[in-house]
Amino acid sequence: MTPLFRTFLKDARGSTALMFALSLPVLALAVGGGIDYSQAAARRQAIASVVELSCREAALDINVESRKTGADPKRDYTSFAKTKINDAVSKLSQPGVSGVVVDTRLSSNVITATATAASANAFSGILGYETVSLRVERRCDYVVGTPGTPPTTGPGKVLFAESFETGHNVASNSWTVLKNWNGWTTQSSQGGIEINGIPSLAANEIRFGNFFAELDSHCYTSGCKTNSSMWREFTNLEVGDYELSYWYISRERNPAYAGKTYCALSTDVKAKWDEVKAATWSQQTNRIEVFFQKKASSYATPSKDVDKATDQVDVCVHTDKWTERKIPLKVTTKGTYRIFFQAAGREDTYGGLIDYIRFCSGNCP
Repeated sequence: MTPLFRTFLKDARGSTALMFALSLPVLALAVGGGIDYSQAAARRQAIASVVELSCREAALDINVESRKTGADPKRDYTSFAKTKINDAVSKLSQPGVSGVVVDTRLSSNVITATATAASANAFSGILGYETVSLRVERRCDYVVGTPGTPPTTGPGKVLFAESFETGHNVASNSWTVLKNWNGWTTQSSQGGIEINGIPSLAANEIRFGNFFAELDSHCYTSGCKTNSSMWREFTNLEVGDYELSYWYISRERNPAYAGKTYCALSTDVKAKWDEVKAATWSQQTNRIEVFFQKKASSYATPSKDVDKATDQVDVCVHTDKWTERKIPLKVTTKGTYRIFFQAAGREDTYGGLIDYIRFCSGNCP
């Protein structure tokens, strides 16, 4: 073997460049596929939000329609609900989405609306995958009333709503922590409000829009507490009935608690509170506490990990799917009040997740 040939065999200077050139298309497709998936997830959330809200509106409309004088008590409201939901979904303007079809069924006083669609791919089409199939299913209860009688619990008026979608520049599949954000007050000694858009943290589903919030949040300064709080004030509330609604899911989920909801309202019986208290897995790392407080000269900051404390209206420590919490509130004296959310349980930056907060006079529609 000649020296020149030996030198040629040992010379590997061009191998790295060659390997990089060969792998570059694969890397590009992998990155592009991730972008396609992210866009598909965002489009699915947009469809899910419309289906969710239109399903709820159809349920309320059935309650009103069935109580009209002369209404047929045996009427099948399937076509009525289908029209309501289809009309709402048809108005959805979402670039990159095609072939949206909604199947609406009614059974045992439950509306089940299932939407299917296709999300166009920008990169995966090179490999022949032009679209990603999307599927969304939402269920909502409805009540058929007696003809000629008024609705027993008609929809009220939404005074405030927060779904963590605006007022920030957080990208999809990303997160950041903000203080004193969007009208919410936070404490300087705590992390703040974590705005999060990573579906995998919420059982691969964001119930409304593309973002949710976590209050056991990252600290950017030394010595701060990750279990954080946020509150919002409402001035001159009139005497009357109100409702606070929000959605909750555990970030860390225990398979032993599958299908169970460990939450309790202040109006629940002691056994319900005892059940929540007994769910001690992971030191209740997912615990969220909610308070409704009247302002005197100032507000008293609630302690954490409390058990049915004064002004406490709700607590959740674990669910494995998004669960709506509906909290009845009563104002007996006109004045200024605040809604107060806080993370409790173990401080480890893995807390309960919340979304779509609403404060309503009467019942939230």
